[in-house]
Amino acid sequence: MEAILNTQFQQLEDIIGEILKVKKSGQNSDTLRTAAALKFVALKHANREVKQKIKSGRDNLHLEKCKVDISRLQLQNLLYEVSHLKKDIVRCEKFQSRDSKLVLLSDTEYFTQLPGIEDSKVKPESEHYKHLQRLECELRLRKDLDEKKSSLKNSKKELQQENLKQHNRYVSFAPALRTLKSATKPLHDALQLSLDVEWKLSAVVKYLPKPLYILFIKLQCLQRASDEPSFNVEVVGYESEAQMQELTNLKQNPKARRDYSERDIELSGKPEENPLNKELSPHPLHIRITLGSAGSIQLVLIIRYFEQIKCATAWPQLSISNNTNHQGDTNFVQHLLRHLFANDLGNEILIPGIQYDLQNKDLTPEECIQYLESKDFGKAYCWLQSICSIPTVHSSMLYKHELNLNKSMRETIARITRRWNSWLNLSQQIRGLTNKDIDLYALKENVYPAALSCSLVQWTAITLEEFLAQNSDVLNISPDDKGITYNSYRAVIVRGSAKMECFIRIPSNYPLEMPLWILSVHWNGRRTSQNNAAIKMMEYWTNSLQPQQLEANYRILYAQLFRTIYSFDIFLETEGSMQTTIEYTKEKPYISAFAKRCRLRLHKKGFRTRIQTIRT
Repeated sequence: MEAILNTQFQQLEDIIGEILKVKKSGQNSDTLRTAAALKFVALKHANREVKQKIKSGRDNLHLEKCKVDISRLQLQNLLYEVSHLKKDIVRCEKFQSRDSKLVLLSDTEYFTQLPGIEDSKVKPESEHYKHLQRLECELRLRKDLDEKKSSLKNSKKELQQENLKQHNRYVSFAPALRTLKSATKPLHDALQLSLDVEWKLSAVVKYLPKPLYILFIKLQCLQRASDEPSFNVEVVGYESEAQMQELTNLKQNPKARRDYSERDIELSGKPEENPLNKELSPHPLHIRITLGSAGSIQLVLIIRYFEQIKCATAWPQLSISNNTNHQGDTNFVQHLLRHLFANDLGNEILIPGIQYDLQNKDLTPEECIQYLESKDFGKAYCWLQSICSIPTVHSSMLYKHELNLNKSMRETIARITRRWNSWLNLSQQIRGLTNKDIDLYALKENVYPAALSCSLVQWTAITLEEFLAQNSDVLNISPDDKGITYNSYRAVIVRGSAKMECFIRIPSNYPLEMPLWILSVHWNGRRTSQNNAAIKMMEYWTNSLQPQQLEANYRILYAQLFRTIYSFDIFLETEGSMQTTIEYTKEKPYISAFAKRCRLRLHKKGFRTRIQTIRT
């Protein structure tokens, strides 16, 4: 077609040249003009054919493009199916049957429980078939045990009904027994029968010194007034030793009257070898207060009274019934009583005139405190003197004598109980994390809807120097230590090639002060709050958690750990999207406020709102 067009154009050019020559010579050019016009008709026909060929070429090109698009779409579908198949392969490789955690019977017990099973069954061809056979037998045994359990429950209900009938029968005798008891009371007094032993004090109580006597009576009243007392109080010591102590005091102070013979007084006087032991010897009787239920860890408070310095001391101890290793739990027990009230650490003996009394005996308050601590006698807290009705003098030389003992006693016992329960809960969390005997992702503190991708691989105790070696802004704003000691731990959280080290510092005044977390991420270098704003916000998000924000019975350490793990997941998913090699895909849910620009840096703002929205 191109050659035809070129020929026609050449012929038309030649005709136009001849017309020009004819015009210059003055001859008639109509014939040439007609021939030129006919050439234009041929050009029009050729132009139409060119357009038709172009249109057909475009149509063919469009068809080919459609075929390419269809092929590309099919390729994408195949790749998508391949990715799903790979995920299914990974799931199949990681699949674990739920019966793997079942404790099956041994071979000996298996054939003992089911005699003749070895002869009646054909020998299995594979281990899988053998395992299935064992599971079927296990199911049969468990069904039999369940039937036995149901029958035992029915028999238990029958026995309970029978016991209830007998109880109602015996209760009907109570009015008649009370009438008989009141009628025979003169006979009991004449025969000196003590039927009301539980309401009478033991004989050793009368030898208690006045402050301990007041404390014991108030504690017993408080214990009997409550339906479910949280503590138990008893007097520990021997009556003979208390009598000997009174005889010694009577020899030193003849004005104190009690009916003892002079011979007993002379026999009781035994010189002490160490003068310090003589001046700071406690009373032979002391009070023991036990907090906690029997069969578990209990807090034991040993309260002694020192007559020479006229103050009482308290020494806390742990009472562990089983052989479980609780060696790490004793770290804070000695500081359990130090932070009940503000500025009452037990480092001073605030008794009126104590300095002058010690000065006359060539002693100093510092020597007394050091001696009491060395002998495990405890410390002389001001709150203890208040509930013992012992007057105290504050550092500002203000005299204080608590008269409302009921209110002071209730408040003190309530504070000790709350401190003890909080500390016991915290120690259980630490032991669970250290020994890894808990399923973190099944705990009720895991309030996040998406599955956590990170895993806790280590929780160990470290020294305070190792904790302070970490660089973080939270250390610069920590409050001044007022008699506070710390326990430090290191937790390691791993996801893929990324690792995060968490350094935790737990103060001895918990729960007045929350555990402090410092985070360090090892992924494409080391990232801390000093060089990464996201890590800084993660630390703030973990350390800003308060008990008021948690639901009832939620544990603070677990809740902080889940906050840290969830924020680490989000950090890896958002930070990984900006890397050249994408290792972590975005799997966690986000709200619309972080769907675009803010999604790249979730920790900069609104992190609390996002978590609260997810909870809702």
